[in-house]
Order: sequence, then C-alpha cells, then structure tokens
Amino acid sequence: MGSTGARVLHYQRVLTASGYWLGTPDGSFGLLTQQATYALQKAHGRARTGYVDQALWDSGLPKVRATSRLKLDGIEVDLAKQLLMVVRGGVVQVALNTSTGNGERFRYYNGWATAITPKGTFRVFRKSTTETSTNSWVTGPLGSMYKPRFFTSSGVAIHGSTSIPPYPASHGCCRLSTAAQDHLLGSGYLGIGTDVRIY
Repeated sequence: MGSTGARVLHYQRVLTASGYWLGTPDGSFGLLTQQATYALQKAHGRARTGYVDQALWDSGLPKVRATSRLKLDGIEVDLAKQLLMVVRGGVVQVALNTSTGNGERFRYYNGWATAITPKGTFRVFRKSTTETSTNSWVTGPLGSMYKPRFFTSSGVAIHGSTSIPPYPASHGCCRLSTAAQDHLLGSGYLGIGTDVRIY
C-alpha cells in the first residue's frame, strides 16, 4: 500500500486486462489495488498478503484470469477461496475479493444464529426498500450495508462494506468494497434476477 509510479501502473493494467477489477489504473497502490491483489492471490492459491513481491510477478499469474468452476452466466462465489466472480460465456469477466460468513455464533433479535453463507443456487430478488439515490447505506440489526442485493429470504445479500478482509468475517453476506459494488451494479452484473451460485 502506498507505492506509486510506472511499475504500479503497469501492474494495474495487467490485472485489469485479466479481470481483477481495481477501478481505473492510476499508478497508485491503494485500497482497490490491494483488493484486486487479494483476488489474484485467492484465484491462484497464493498467500493472501495483499501485496506484490517479485516471485508473484515473475510467476506470470497476474496475466492469468480466475477460472469458473461452473461456467454458467451470473455470479459465482467460491467460499474456500473467498472469491466472487462474474461469469459470462463460461469466462470470468470480473474477479473480486469477498468476505463471507465466519461460522461464529451471534446474538440475533431474541436468539442465536450462526454466521453461515449458504451454498446453492439463488437469484437476486430485491434491494432494500430504504435505499435511495441519496442514501446508499442500509442499517439493520447486524450493522450497515452498502447497496445490498438480497438473494435469500433470510436477508443474505451481496453488499458493499468498508471492511473486506481476505478471510471470512461477515454474518453471512458476501462483502465487497463499495466501489466494487457500484461497479457490479453500474455494469448490470448484479441486477434483479441475477443468478448467484455459491459453493
């Protein structure tokens, strides 16, 4: 984090061409470049450090796209890798670092629940009724979510967050950076009716 210059810009352009989304390459290794680096490392089974060393660069992996297991259009979430992918025509178009359910027990209303991201095939069916063009954050009993798109009736969603570590940390939702959430929504990748497949 914090590095700048031509080498960073080149790295960003290589990642972007390979589908590891980081916004617009600008030559500055900031939060979105770190998130894209996590996604790269997860896709290829590397240590989730969030930084680039010479060994990672020399491996050539930044030029290799993430691979879809299912090769079906929609959103694919690999829980073991903690990786969210947008798939079109069997090819991963966008690969993002995500943080899903951490498996811990937590208080929920008058009882207890377990932070699990469900496996299976789902469909995005709604956004929050309180989300507006001027209010993108939705606050519920478990905290705040940025532009959530719900795919289970129990309230599990793909949403933006300010905390997206490279490991499971959520109550069950799939967290992304707020910028990544905006990108998915703005690109039509996360509209109502989008299939979400989690394994």
